Amino acid sequence: MGGYCAERRNGGLIRRVAIAVLGIGALSQVGRALAGPLVHTSAFKWATMSQIQVFLAKDNGTVANTTITYSGPVARVVVVVPQPEFPFPKFQIDQVENPTLVLPAGATVKFTFVNEIKGFSHSFQVTRVAPPFAMFPKIQPVLAGTELSPSPRGRKFPYANFIWHPTAGHYYYVCAIPGHAEMGMYGAIIVK
Repeated sequence: MGGYCAERRNGGLIRRVAIAVLGIGALSQVGRALAGPLVHTSAFKWATMSQIQVFLAKDNGTVANTTITYSGPVARVVVVVPQPEFPFPKFQIDQVENPTLVLPAGATVKFTFVNEIKGFSHSFQVTRVAPPFAMFPKIQPVLAGTELSPSPRGRKFPYANFIWHPTAGHYYYVCAIPGHAEMGMYGAIIVK
């Protein structure tokens, strides 16, 4: 019995150390990401689940398998980090996990980013850097996106709005928290 308790204590210590290291790494990554045009953490607003449903209804993309295509002069893209997060974190747009987005060049892209994961922050950043991503992804320059989101509070969820004016090319959206993009929390953007 004593061996089991000691093993549990050691496992708990290892877990706390790993969380601390990832937290320090996340703060370091955010410090590097500040060079790009990001929505600051302090600028996030708060929404209820019914307000998030209103945001989702405004997404004007057309889904085909794992691709979402936007047309017209204004693309409204609503990105959610949904519950449950395990085994791996993911983005969800129009109920598709980590989809490829196809956008028209010259459009005004209006993003809304929502974090529904209680107890953890995420970011949403657009870059030209392609996968594979390392534990500490080097995604500079960041072309648009957010810093780390706050965690949800009670029944309110943090969200941020930002605009991007893309030119033709290939881009990627990623979560800059160490390990998240490496585990697959990213997707492609094709602008044509």
